[in-house]
Amino acid sequence: MRPRQGSACLARVGMHAKDARLALAAAGRTAWPELGLDDCVFLAHLDRHLAAAPDPEAALARIRADDFYLACACAAGSPGAVAELERRFGSVIDAVAARFAPSEDRRAELRQILRERLFVAGPGAEPRIAGYSGRGFLENWLRVAAVRAFVNAAESERREIEAGGDALEAVADGHDVELDFLKVHYRDAFRVAFAHAIAQLAPAERLVLRLSVLDGLGCDEVAACLGVHRATAARRTVQARQRLVDATRVELARSLRTSGTELDSILRLVESNLDLSLSRLLAREE
Repeated sequence: MRPRQGSACLARVGMHAKDARLALAAAGRTAWPELGLDDCVFLAHLDRHLAAAPDPEAALARIRADDFYLACACAAGSPGAVAELERRFGSVIDAVAARFAPSEDRRAELRQILRERLFVAGPGAEPRIAGYSGRGFLENWLRVAAVRAFVNAAESERREIEAGGDALEAVADGHDVELDFLKVHYRDAFRVAFAHAIAQLAPAERLVLRLSVLDGLGCDEVAACLGVHRATAARRTVQARQRLVDATRVELARSLRTSGTELDSILRLVESNLDLSLSRLLAREE
């Protein structure tokens, strides 16, 4: 949705609609007084949605003030807004997560994946929650968003194993003799070892690697997504990477039954190309 200037949108609506905008802001503020969302921020958000509607007046009449205000507060990063949304609709999200995950650890990972999709935006972009138009229940919109996110996550898990065999292929340039040798002789061992190492990570470790490597988020952005201090996010990222390298080392040593120079070479290859391998293994369709 490409935003337009609010004045251009207002030129298409009558005075009663302009009053209705203010009434909508007041109703949302009454429903969520603790969020402290600035009226200018809310009205600008509203105008962007109205500008994209074929009939702004009809669209305005259908907007659910409480749901739209809460979604706008989440998109704007108002303190406490995300917590309020999860408090109100957490049972809806949990019910969807239960359909995709048998364990509580996996359900917690899915919930965090959904938080990332809805509330974290890339440079110059809005978070996905900003796409909620207010026309229709936010509960239903979140249910659909959760299903899509969890389906993508499940598909990603399937592709991780399939893509593992390409990890050494990706880092070999076809001209380096040592890389070609490792690619030919250890492709299967690497695929199995790396997949096992990924599986051994805790959900929180997989998540922090997905955020930092696949999504390319900086330390401050990872910290904001996880709700922790910057130093904690940095420490968790380093620890997760090291855990993955160590687990891969153990699995390779076990499967190859060697500790010689060939094993050292492939382990150096794993460490030096960890981001590339992870990007292939953790990639998921948006």
